[in-house]
Amino acid sequence: MLAFVLALSMLLTACGSGGAGGSESPGKEAANPGADQPEGQQEQALSGTITVWVHPYVSEEKKNDMKAVFDGIISEYNSKYPDVKVKLEEIPWKNREQKILTALAAGNGPDVFYQLPDQIPQFANKDVLEPLSPYMEDNQMDDFTPGALAAGTYQDTLYALPILQESQLMFYNADIIKEIGEDASALPQTWDEFSVWAEKAVAKGYYARDFNGGAACCNATLYPILWQQGGDVINGNGEIVINNEAGVRTFQMIKDMYDKGWIPKDSISNQDQSAEFLSGKMLAVWGSGLTQTVLKEEKFNYAAGPPLKGAEQASFGTVGMFAVPKNSKNKQAAVEFIKVMTNTEAQKKFNKLANYIPTRKSAASIYEGDKDMEIFLEVTAYTRPGVMSPVARTIMPKIQAELAAMLEGGKSPQEAADAAAKAIQDDMNKS
Repeated sequence: MLAFVLALSMLLTACGSGGAGGSESPGKEAANPGADQPEGQQEQALSGTITVWVHPYVSEEKKNDMKAVFDGIISEYNSKYPDVKVKLEEIPWKNREQKILTALAAGNGPDVFYQLPDQIPQFANKDVLEPLSPYMEDNQMDDFTPGALAAGTYQDTLYALPILQESQLMFYNADIIKEIGEDASALPQTWDEFSVWAEKAVAKGYYARDFNGGAACCNATLYPILWQQGGDVINGNGEIVINNEAGVRTFQMIKDMYDKGWIPKDSISNQDQSAEFLSGKMLAVWGSGLTQTVLKEEKFNYAAGPPLKGAEQASFGTVGMFAVPKNSKNKQAAVEFIKVMTNTEAQKKFNKLANYIPTRKSAASIYEGDKDMEIFLEVTAYTRPGVMSPVARTIMPKIQAELAAMLEGGKSPQEAADAAAKAIQDDMNKS
């Protein structure tokens, strides 16, 4: 049980404008180094050193295996660009964002570094990132899943290439399914179907599902339900829509789940309800590939089903990407490195080891025959990376506070949604 709780905690912890023009942006010649050289010599036109910052993507037990993956990537890169020295450095997750910004501001930062979706708008707004679109003509961009590319795009400009993605599903307790007289081979596809199961489970003394309303809000809690109801937080035009009809309906749904006993009473503040699921007190839990791994290790009797459909079908899933800073002294070499880093073979090796989903369709074959992982792959077609805005992180605790006030009975769903919208607007005005 401890392993499951720790794994889910890691998942929930993880789930937190530049233009293409300007003198720093690459033109056609920069995108094709050595264009005036004879064919066959162009790949050797790059030289110098690039520094690449990565993170501990796997457990300590797999650290040497991941080093071998990165060594292979560097070897492939150097077979094309032998005159470029690659310095790969692993930095810890803690305080990494501040460390990156501080290093870049001082002019001694990396040439390649890792980004998450909600960081792209922040860094792009600070004019930190090099636009990548002009470099991508030879990179088979249609092989990337649309959702993964969207995660690295802000205001129609690509700033990062994705290497990994996740999606999230509903995991069900198969023993409870049997007890309520339902069939684990015919899991709910819609919220209406799930409601029938939920009422049966609650009548038997179980919780219907989890809702971690504490600091874990909102990527893996509120947002997927909101999207499934046809709503959003901030739309594509930058307008706040969390308090429109779909938004208020979502707040009402969460309030109803709480009042009916579908979710635990500590959903107001709890950051992780995985213990309730693993101990057999809950019908379903929302989880990722990490959840699946731990359930298998625990030999838990479960069934994995798709995200529930309301007005539409949607899931949350983070995307891991690599970007190049605008002040890199070796931009072209850095860009060429992240192309190799995110190619098909590199993604196969990296994601198979780290248990993530490749962002290239051509690498998806690593999970052939794994029925659960095949579901995850299907779900990536409608998985979203969260709120793509410079205020994406700062608004989460404010939305969480309004959800808590609603569940405690201090505000109606409409009042809570309106207050959340006002808090978002205040943050946007400051950004």
